[in-house]
Amino acid sequence: MSLRKKIWVITKAQIGSGNIDNAIFPVDPEQIPDAEIFGLHGCVRLRVEGVKGPVDLFGNPVARKYFVAMHKRWPYAGYFLRLCPITFESPQQQIIDLSMFMALALCHCNNLVYCESKNGIGLQFETSELATILAEFQGRAAELADAIGIPIKEIERRDDLISRSVASFFDAGKANFPQKNKRNNLR
Repeated sequence: MSLRKKIWVITKAQIGSGNIDNAIFPVDPEQIPDAEIFGLHGCVRLRVEGVKGPVDLFGNPVARKYFVAMHKRWPYAGYFLRLCPITFESPQQQIIDLSMFMALALCHCNNLVYCESKNGIGLQFETSELATILAEFQGRAAELADAIGIPIKEIERRDDLISRSVASFFDAGKANFPQKNKRNNLR
């Protein structure tokens, strides 16, 4: 598998069989040279075959188990994946990129409750669980970047980008839900 177009695809067959090694091969720091790792910093678009939205990952018990196990073997989503803060009007590709990143993070929330409505998906989760996995994503990204010689300023920019992107994901979700109108008290 090649990342010439910087699109990393994980297949249904890999998830179903639990095949993590083949799935991570194109982005495994132990398999690719440092120069290639350097060039993939924040540039990889993750796509999962058959996934139409984040709930298809974090709402699927088999996929959740797979991505939690994948993270133990490959904790570098914060380093490789393409992220950009979004708004509700952002280009679809940016929304998908961030949604995939957030789906990976939400797979680690044990007490995740979601519901679908005509306006989208409502989520309830332990913020401490999400904060823990996001901190690990950021920490492992910084470790890998430091190991291959990325300047500290770039590592700090990436850390800030991750934080802003995550905040924008939830802000965009809130913007999608109409606010309840308060009735004026007419007397």
